[in-house]
Amino acid sequence: MLIIGSGLAGATAAAVLKDAGAEVRVIEQRPVWGGQLRTENANGILYEPHGAHILHTADQQVWKFVTDRVEMLPYRHQVMTEVCDRLLSWPPQVSELEQLPQWADIRRELEQRPERARTTNFETWCEDIMGVTLYSLFVRPYTVKQWGTDPKNLAAQWAPKRIELRHDGYRDLFRDPYQGWPRGGYLKLIDALLRDVPVELGAGVTVESFAEYARGTDAVVLTAPLDVFFEHALGELPWRGVRLENHFIPGADHVLPCGVVNHPGLDQAYTRRIETKWMSGQTLKGTVVSYEYPGAPARHYPVEDVEGKNRGLANDYRALVTEELGPHVHLAGRLATYTYIDMDQAVRQGLNAAARILKQADV
Repeated sequence: MLIIGSGLAGATAAAVLKDAGAEVRVIEQRPVWGGQLRTENANGILYEPHGAHILHTADQQVWKFVTDRVEMLPYRHQVMTEVCDRLLSWPPQVSELEQLPQWADIRRELEQRPERARTTNFETWCEDIMGVTLYSLFVRPYTVKQWGTDPKNLAAQWAPKRIELRHDGYRDLFRDPYQGWPRGGYLKLIDALLRDVPVELGAGVTVESFAEYARGTDAVVLTAPLDVFFEHALGELPWRGVRLENHFIPGADHVLPCGVVNHPGLDQAYTRRIETKWMSGQTLKGTVVSYEYPGAPARHYPVEDVEGKNRGLANDYRALVTEELGPHVHLAGRLATYTYIDMDQAVRQGLNAAARILKQADV
């Protein structure tokens, strides 16, 4: 069995297939495995150079699969937002909004909200959920920075996953019953998944070299970006990337009030600050605060445009996989599916791909 890509989805599929007794090998383009799940350290303090990752899920099988391999520290993720020189909860809690000078307008707009939010585009959905004033404070400038475009150009379909207005005082970002952070960082998880699995690093696979790599292989899990794999035969799929500036601060226990603080305002180029020490539970003196800047040439977030052109192109590439490579090639992961997914969904896709392969092979 061949796995192309050693990110979370590919490593999960590799581990399942290896445990089932199949011969597995992994091909990774980068000089290191793990994809975006990198954990590094500065003077012993752990931080994530590719941004904050929190494993949260309601999928008991996914949680068991992960916790059978690494120790997960109990961690409930909280996020705050800097608005009007105040730190407020994210998602916004209506009870906290009363301290804002715009509260009279906010209250009136909340009372006038339609029964059902418009799905015309990302902006109309948000305005109908929280009103124009809240949207202008918390969401619109952040979105402009993050995506580099007017929010009207973005589809509404992914807004419910990111935008919420709360009345219940629940301040954890996620409501999933299973949440945590691996002791020692995410590389521990990838190392555990790829233990005893042959991995070839620094080898990029495209459609031109696929036959050579896949020779004698019954099934393939492909996790690479499909437009790159097919050498942009149908066009390029747009992505939005971020870069992080990581600052070690000696002697400090913590600098931020929680793991992530959003900064939606246009007065700063960064969108948020991250302090991984909240997740890692380390007690060493010193901390690392990471500033996240959007617009990097990286494939972090697929762009869901309001016309659906990007999704249509991604679907065309998926059809090309079946047409040119055959049904024995299984897609998994964010890059190959051109989908914004959480970590538990990446694990689930890896599990499902491996299950389909084992069923077909009757291993």
